[in-house]
Amino acid sequence: YPVSIAVNDSFSVFVTGWSFGSSTGIDYATLKYDGAGTLKWERRYNGPAMGLANGSDSALAMTLQGSTALYVTGTSRDTTYDYATIKYNAATGDSLWMTRYKGASNDIARAIVIRSSTEVYVTGSSEGTGTGYDYLTFRYNQSNGGQVWGTRYDDPSNGDDHATAISTQSSRVFVTGRALGIGSFNDIVTVRYNQSNGAENWVSTYNGSANDDDGGVAVIGGGTTSVLGISRGSGVGHDYVLLKIDGSGNVDEAVRYNGIGNTDDIPAAIVSSGGATYVTGMSKPGEKGADFVTIKYVDRAKIKFRTFIQDSLRAIAANLKPASAIPNAGNVREEAFLKAYPKIKKGFPGFPGGLTLGNARYDSAASYGWMRFDKGKALIPFFTQTGLAYGYDLYDGKPHLGEKKNPKLPKINNHLAGELAALRINIGASDAEITPPTLGDLTYDDGDTSNHYNGMTLRSLASLIDNYLTYWKKYPAVDWALFDSMVCRSNRAFAGTEIALPWVSKVSFAATGVRPVDSVAFLQAVMVPMANPLSFPAGSLDNEPRTFTLSQNYPNPFNPTTTIEFELFEPSFVTLKVYDVLGREVATLIDDVELGEGNHDVEFDASTLASGVYLYRIIAADGRFQQLRKMMLMK
Repeated sequence: YPVSIAVNDSFSVFVTGWSFGSSTGIDYATLKYDGAGTLKWERRYNGPAMGLANGSDSALAMTLQGSTALYVTGTSRDTTYDYATIKYNAATGDSLWMTRYKGASNDIARAIVIRSSTEVYVTGSSEGTGTGYDYLTFRYNQSNGGQVWGTRYDDPSNGDDHATAISTQSSRVFVTGRALGIGSFNDIVTVRYNQSNGAENWVSTYNGSANDDDGGVAVIGGGTTSVLGISRGSGVGHDYVLLKIDGSGNVDEAVRYNGIGNTDDIPAAIVSSGGATYVTGMSKPGEKGADFVTIKYVDRAKIKFRTFIQDSLRAIAANLKPASAIPNAGNVREEAFLKAYPKIKKGFPGFPGGLTLGNARYDSAASYGWMRFDKGKALIPFFTQTGLAYGYDLYDGKPHLGEKKNPKLPKINNHLAGELAALRINIGASDAEITPPTLGDLTYDDGDTSNHYNGMTLRSLASLIDNYLTYWKKYPAVDWALFDSMVCRSNRAFAGTEIALPWVSKVSFAATGVRPVDSVAFLQAVMVPMANPLSFPAGSLDNEPRTFTLSQNYPNPFNPTTTIEFELFEPSFVTLKVYDVLGREVATLIDDVELGEGNHDVEFDASTLASGVYLYRIIAADGRFQQLRKMMLMK
């Protein structure tokens, strides 16, 4: 049963956990593999088990010191369970020292960390006398395993307290876990100790919104300490919770994640890199199954964004091969097309890729209009648009129907179209992390109570404008000037000097931000802490679709009939068609028909068709949902 893995700079891989021995019961088992996956050594530890026949010895944590030393800790059965920590020579697997701690009753070591070349810290749970389990943290000497200090934490309730994670920073040690509080069941309790003597600096406690089961899973120590925990929400099972704790032990921020199923979301690990914090774990989308869910968090007050205006995006991209090369806005445009809006060389008809303004309606090209750019350079002659905004199916008194591929300024002059193209580049570049991420998830709010588009994310605003530009005749009078103003202001919110563009990397091109989000009054980060997660009555979501879905037909293969199912989470106009592998339409099952929210199915009769592979495609919600699947006809 593996519990921990580590890799050093030589690509040696170390794994530890517990394993049944042939006659020794459960033992520590620690393995080393080389970079090709060949086992180099295996070391087992079978504890003394005084008075018992080969008791259980379970390794629960490990830390690696380069190619020099490997430390393993866990719990080992003597007359009771003890902390048992072993130092191995990482190259040979030889045991360099082994130390045990036997308390009044059972002791379980769950986490270990090293600092410099002299200090190793172990924490876990130890049964005290009349105090239940307590946090118990040791500092050992790395050279011989001698104890430097040991310290206990017992919550005032004298209930069970279990430490699960440990980290170090500067002259401090940080331990987190779960402690049984008075009237609040288990809480996330984090303790900061002095590294030199184990003195307690502060204790930080977090009780979740349900006043129920909460516990720390991982910790990153520092002036601002990050703690990842599991926390029960009100009516939604367990949630991820990320705590930010200040230098005095106060919880500054608690950001919760409740998954789509309103059931259990169980975090597992945390890491900090490049000014961001990443957490990962498991989330249940419903009663059955589970997903991996990984989240990237950034400090909303400090993150800087970068945007570009139409004029800047006209620039010819610089050649970045010379060491002295300086990127410009043209490089951002080209990278955005490469990573966020690529051309699909072998795309299915109607899905050629690129950047689309408006909604592509290949099935109704005689009624609707849209624009598409298949490469970044095609935007250069399109910018800078300065004319009045209007719907795409009419301009200068002439019809604008079907696709306008790579249109130029003399043919199209629509300021909103130009600003929308710039916003799409800005959002795409941010999504691909060419510029700082999450720009598209900022919400727009200019404080004008008459503007009912306030509160939308920039991503949603861009999609809404696409709808209006293509389907404007279906809407009441469109306030083009308002849309133009909102997009124009957003594009200029984080614009900076485009000459000598600051960059992070030219190999995988990435530019830096120029202004923090809190310097722009009308844009706010969409991710805000939830004091109380959303709660729904039990069973209320069981039969309600959560998203648009096109299911695989059944039976498949089929002869000659099959059923195609799909799911709508809102009433929508739906088109469902069947094509052969050359992209020719062979059947229309639903033609722009409005259907209600919920599950739908349609039978397809292929009696007149030859055996082979066919494709079926759905378009719904004004093109916001499009999906393609294969099916096999066998006669």
